[in-house]
Amino acid sequence: MSGGDLVAAVNGAYAQGMPLRRFQVLQAAGIEAVQAAVSSLLTPFRVTPLWGRPAAGAVLGDVSAVRLGPVCLIYARSAGAELSVQLTRQVSYYDVNFALEGGNHIEAGEEQVSLSSRRAGIISPLMTPTMHLSDGYGQLHVRIERAALERHLERMLGRPVTGPVRFRMEMDLTAPALASWAGTVRLLLNDLDEPAGLTAAGAEVSPWPDFLMTGLLLAQPHSYSEWLARGRAGASRPPSVERVVDLVEREPAGDLSLGRLAGVSGMGPRALQRNFRQHMGVSPRQYVQWVRLQRAHDDLAAGAGGTVAEIAFRWGFTHVPRFAGAYQDRYGVTPSMTLRAARSGAGGRPVSW
Repeated sequence: MSGGDLVAAVNGAYAQGMPLRRFQVLQAAGIEAVQAAVSSLLTPFRVTPLWGRPAAGAVLGDVSAVRLGPVCLIYARSAGAELSVQLTRQVSYYDVNFALEGGNHIEAGEEQVSLSSRRAGIISPLMTPTMHLSDGYGQLHVRIERAALERHLERMLGRPVTGPVRFRMEMDLTAPALASWAGTVRLLLNDLDEPAGLTAAGAEVSPWPDFLMTGLLLAQPHSYSEWLARGRAGASRPPSVERVVDLVEREPAGDLSLGRLAGVSGMGPRALQRNFRQHMGVSPRQYVQWVRLQRAHDDLAAGAGGTVAEIAFRWGFTHVPRFAGAYQDRYGVTPSMTLRAARSGAGGRPVSW
């Protein structure tokens, strides 16, 4: 199957029915209700009908939504007028936009893309795009939480990710890798419409989120693509850096001052910092904090070992408020929220709104 044929299958599979029909939020609702629902699921926005004012109640829409761990799928359709959409806040997550019916032209800064059966678009965090929706436009959003995707990329790279992953906005769905990824989205939609499908097992064991994140990071160019390519090519770290990494992994709560790390590396402090950043993308100090946050997160997520403060001290943090701030920056939630969720047994099945 060619890329174009596969994309046509993705877009045409639901011609006879609403995608995510088991997770419907609104049907044939007024534009104000659709705007409120989609704003609560994605980012608040203003919507303006184009080419004159349609009669009251003439613009209607449908909305369906389901959450599976860090991945949300949202379907929204509007009919009755062309619409201009302006987001009123920066996006805080990754949002892949598929045009299932009609068209949408998205602009964000110097980038733009017109969505079609052969073009999708991905909006990255900190963007504030504008959109022009055709009459009778149906769109599937694949929302991926920023913290989850960045942590997933860290596992793939074996090194910290220090800022938002910035994807190229235009997605060529005829490219083989992206065509395969779009096919995965179609399979997930099919699975969600089957009550006994894989998603019924619950988010904690579902293969879908990790598979979608891995595929997207490999298939669509982004600001860390070069680092991923280095890893696939088998680029190795020099022994001086490898010795420091081994020590930090082995004794994350111990004395990891720059002086000790430099001594282990066999280099002077300045040379170590330069060499470490070249091969790891971050300074030794940033790497130490990254590893310590990982270990603290693992304990918090397991609900093990006492209070947030006790877990922070266990892994080498001496100032709990600073630990909490760094933790929230990295994981998108506070340490206490992670611990509370673990001890309450929160997890589970696909959730509709």
